[in-house]
Amino acid sequence: MKKLFIIPALIGAMLFTSCEDFLDINYTQDSPISTSVDQVLPVATFYASQICYDHAEYGVYMCQALTTLGKAQTGSYPYSQGWEFLGVNRHPMWRRHYYDLGANIQKMNELAEDKGQYNAILIGRTVMLMSTMLTTDAFGDMPRSQVYQSSSPRYDTQAEVYEWMHTEVDELLKLYKDPAWVNASTNLLISDKMDRIYGGDMAKWEGLCKALKARLWLRKLPNWENTPAVCNEIIRLVDDALASFAEPRYYYPGGVTESNCPWGPLKPIINSWESRANRLDQSVPTTFFMHGLLGSIDGTYNRTRGYALDPRAARMIEPRGEKALWHLESNIGVGDIDRNGETDAISAFPDLLCQSRGSNPYTQNTGYIPLITVEELMFIKAEAQMWAGDRAGAYETTKAATIESMARFGIKEANLEGDALNQYNRFWEIKLPGAATFTLADLMQQKYIAMYLQPEQWTDMRRYNYSSSQNGIKYVVSGQSPVAVYDVKNVHNGKVAMFAKDAENFKLEYVLRRPYNLYEAYWATAEDYGVNATLSPNAWVNRLNADTETETKYNKKELDRMGYYTTNAAGEKILDYRILKKRLIWAKKNPNVVQCADEQIEWM
Repeated sequence: MKKLFIIPALIGAMLFTSCEDFLDINYTQDSPISTSVDQVLPVATFYASQICYDHAEYGVYMCQALTTLGKAQTGSYPYSQGWEFLGVNRHPMWRRHYYDLGANIQKMNELAEDKGQYNAILIGRTVMLMSTMLTTDAFGDMPRSQVYQSSSPRYDTQAEVYEWMHTEVDELLKLYKDPAWVNASTNLLISDKMDRIYGGDMAKWEGLCKALKARLWLRKLPNWENTPAVCNEIIRLVDDALASFAEPRYYYPGGVTESNCPWGPLKPIINSWESRANRLDQSVPTTFFMHGLLGSIDGTYNRTRGYALDPRAARMIEPRGEKALWHLESNIGVGDIDRNGETDAISAFPDLLCQSRGSNPYTQNTGYIPLITVEELMFIKAEAQMWAGDRAGAYETTKAATIESMARFGIKEANLEGDALNQYNRFWEIKLPGAATFTLADLMQQKYIAMYLQPEQWTDMRRYNYSSSQNGIKYVVSGQSPVAVYDVKNVHNGKVAMFAKDAENFKLEYVLRRPYNLYEAYWATAEDYGVNATLSPNAWVNRLNADTETETKYNKKELDRMGYYTTNAAGEKILDYRILKKRLIWAKKNPNVVQCADEQIEWM
């Protein structure tokens, strides 16, 4: 990995904020470059929101919430237009962690330690803990213990990274209770402009640290360390975090360029050489997302506003005019279409920005990015309750979390009437009718919806190994029948209606399927699946390849040591992209909780 320095990233942040009072930093090219903690802290908190966006922007396609109209396997956005990853050389998630966040926070902490500004160090370390978790959960092994010490730092195994994270979060929580750290007379006086998340409120930063510990422990479920003791500890951690939790939101004021939320219609680019703008205006919901989890109508395109059963659907995705919520399989694309006279492909599909309604808090130019949400914490608790055998408790917590998610999109029962109220009530009758029939699949499907445009959406799907009837992977909670987590029950039978009049109108009819055109180079080898390997339902992307631009140039020896290379017929070492199939340590097969009908599935 190329040796990184603070100056470029900091200057970039200074330059893009100088046009208005976004970070309140002054910079002149005539002045010598120097920095201080009060200058770096706003940069660090800004990029804390950006790395959450980066991971969610990638994951929203990987977990089949969205797809694009094209199916080309080349281009600037292969992650969304197809499933070829060979050309993705600059993963913003990798650069963001090591460059924008890591280098800046390393420098900030050095400066803060010299001045005894321990509150800034706590914030920096908490942000790096979050960023490290996101990075290892995307890439697996990664440089950590020796990073910045050389241009070719050692790769830590993911197990080593997780061991460090558990140690680090416990140490941080002790320091948040230490008056010598949080009440030091030398601490930095942190303004709202320096810290746009919590304004320097250390009690709130401690709450975020507690929440991150709960997320960290969740990784033990369902495969890694699924025991009653672990489940009970997760429940305790969530309760402790929620007792005084203030959701960490980074708000964007709007105005120009990077002052706009990256999910908004103006689509700002942050450090253009390494970033991606959102493609929501060129993307559409998948059949899995709409027809399955949101309970969408299925069948013929219709102009009668056939909203999905889930009342959040019309807030997350909005029909363009009087049109149904049309959707696509991932990722087959469309050709020349003519749907009721519509020939413009994108106009036949719903708008994912929902700017006109102002009802999606993420997709406004003045929106916000949460580092972790209240409902995510509640779903973490619900999942632990389910695996601990408390089905009734898991049901109640899931229902409360779903209510919280709906409130985020402006849906509150007390404010509804008429058809809207009927739709709301039918949602609960169909999707969450009671504890007696509540399953792990019901829980995770509601979390999937609530995690829309959040990093955990893809992480959850990989934790459960893309479990569906298609790949034959099912999970077994003690005392319950095995379930395919991403098989969807209670899907509309094709009738055009605002909501279902009768429960009989809903039936099981859709399961998660592997993308149609997953790039052949990764899967088509005889030793993997034999003939028609590319059609295998078992071949899924489980991790991303390390940044090929920096790592193959500066750290090739380490990549080879970690098994990222293979030898071709000519005797040349080449990158082995089958590493993308290798499961992360928290997704290994656990015979106590997982059943697999197809023995061809690789549990690498």
